[in-house]
Amino acid sequence: MDTMKTWNALIIDVDYSPSDPGIRRCFCERTQYSKKDLTPGKLLSYEDPGGLFGSIVLKECDDDKVVLTYGGRDFVLREGSSWACLGKDGRNYTDFELNVSLQLEYLIVNTPKFFRQFGTREQLAALSEDDIRHFESSDDPCAKFVLGRWHYLLMPREDSAVLAEKYIREAVEGGVADAYETLSYMFTVGDTAEDTVDLEKAARLRDEAISRGSEAARMRFARNRIAGILLAPEEPAEVAREIEKILSEEEDPNPGWYSVLAYAYEVLGKAEEAKKTYEEGIAHGSKRCYSELACWYRERGMEEEYDKTMEAGIKAGFGFCYTFHADLDEEEYEKKTPELQRYFTRFIRDRLLQGLKRGDGACAYYLGLNYFYGYLGFEDEERTEAGKYLERGMQLGDSCCYSLVADILEMGTPSDEDRRDAARFRLKALRLGNDTVLSKVIIAYRRGLLDKYQDEIEKYWLPEDYDDYEEDDGRFDAYV
Repeated sequence: MDTMKTWNALIIDVDYSPSDPGIRRCFCERTQYSKKDLTPGKLLSYEDPGGLFGSIVLKECDDDKVVLTYGGRDFVLREGSSWACLGKDGRNYTDFELNVSLQLEYLIVNTPKFFRQFGTREQLAALSEDDIRHFESSDDPCAKFVLGRWHYLLMPREDSAVLAEKYIREAVEGGVADAYETLSYMFTVGDTAEDTVDLEKAARLRDEAISRGSEAARMRFARNRIAGILLAPEEPAEVAREIEKILSEEEDPNPGWYSVLAYAYEVLGKAEEAKKTYEEGIAHGSKRCYSELACWYRERGMEEEYDKTMEAGIKAGFGFCYTFHADLDEEEYEKKTPELQRYFTRFIRDRLLQGLKRGDGACAYYLGLNYFYGYLGFEDEERTEAGKYLERGMQLGDSCCYSLVADILEMGTPSDEDRRDAARFRLKALRLGNDTVLSKVIIAYRRGLLDKYQDEIEKYWLPEDYDDYEEDDGRFDAYV
């Protein structure tokens, strides 16, 4: 997906380094021109320590591009092609390069296309420090929204949880549609200062987001309607018809709709239509469709197609696909030669770390799981690495990390505090969609370990057959 950026400065660099291959030190003389100081026809002077390069003339400039003339040639710089090497030369055993580039910054505008740039963790993880400073320097509510999303989905700082809610609420006050949607989601999973789920308030915020034009809110509500969850009616066929109309009539539809439509087809039992739609989503730029198509193949035992799709997702930079092979059966791992085992372990670890850099919590889960149990050759006697990655996964909102940490806390003879923390972490996993922990959440509630959340549990989580839940001894069993 294209970014919406404009340039604010022209940079001229003379980079130089000794030509001796044994010396790797590099140096740079930088000259920078602000956009407001540039006019067509201007001769651009710059620092040239080697005295090897000629004059640069600014031929054209506008909001979209800069055209420079050097050595009888024109060089065009714009978003997507913002760097050029004008020349290379050498003197006194030193190599010199003359490079030019544009300093780019995001255009902050209240449009759906602007918000599409910050919908996924991968997009937010790609923001540079300069990008974040640019948003921090702006008072625009849309900039507040981006900062809120960045803090909320990536948790890059110790105070990110507080800052995330602060910025998102400021953006809501400024009328930003997608901020209403993000705050709605925060109430759906209990990520506000109130630390409780409020589905009714979440629904009101979601509806307000939709009325203000939020694509993200429309997509999440569509998914909820397909499954019939979170106070939404169950109507997958109606949702499918609506999205088919969007994709056929809108001039520039959000590629994410392909993922939602394919999900609707799967629920409706239209497997081949779902597969085709996932493929169309990939072709139109929906990276999420890589993992969904891969799962479609795996569910049908098509392992070769699964492998190819996960590899393609890695090439496209989609975080979850970096978990590929991280769940290899331990018996299969043991069949490898010692040399292949060592290579495989390094390979998997490096891939998971790459996915984690893109903000994917599942990568943190597999790092923590493998380090904790020593699976796939991961060694961590003190289990410090395991704890580090599981904690990071919880920050990223991975439900499996919350569930695993809860299980770990109850190993051996847990203290009362450990039991309370385990109960709280399982409740968080449940909020995030991990239904496998429901029975243990209910048992913890009955034992008085979740009294703070009594109203939430009784309103949203107690099933109709609540009285049939039986107590157990609370001991962790790795094989359950």
